[in-house]
Amino acid sequence: MEWPVTYLRKVRYSDTDAQGIAFNGNYFTYFDDALTDYLEAAGFAGTALTERGYDVVLAHAELDFRSSARLGETIAVTARVARIGTSSVTFTLEARNRDTGELVVEGKEIHVMVDTKTLRPIPVPQFFVDAVTRLQGSIGD
Repeated sequence: MEWPVTYLRKVRYSDTDAQGIAFNGNYFTYFDDALTDYLEAAGFAGTALTERGYDVVLAHAELDFRSSARLGETIAVTARVARIGTSSVTFTLEARNRDTGELVVEGKEIHVMVDTKTLRPIPVPQFFVDAVTRLQGSIGD
């Protein structure tokens, strides 16, 4: 599978817990950073979506731990769109040790497209689908 976006993150002291490994909750922050880069790569940097009356909100997040990232290691967090529904966008994400390639975590996030004024779900616009297709080719895992 091709990953159109890779976010690199060095595990810092503030990321780690008493065991010296990246604290589990931080992976959602790493995922969020990767998705920010994904949207920017698709042409939706900053307020590009909200200026058009659209936004995305997180509806579901999950991740599975496969190994540990430790202080000083760099992880590569990758993201791609796995599915676009009527009003939802499902992203698949992974974090791997950049140097060894070892899988650290894998996850999924479902975001819902909403109207910026009402924050109610609205259909994913065709311009978004087109931008995703340009960035990553086919949609799916």
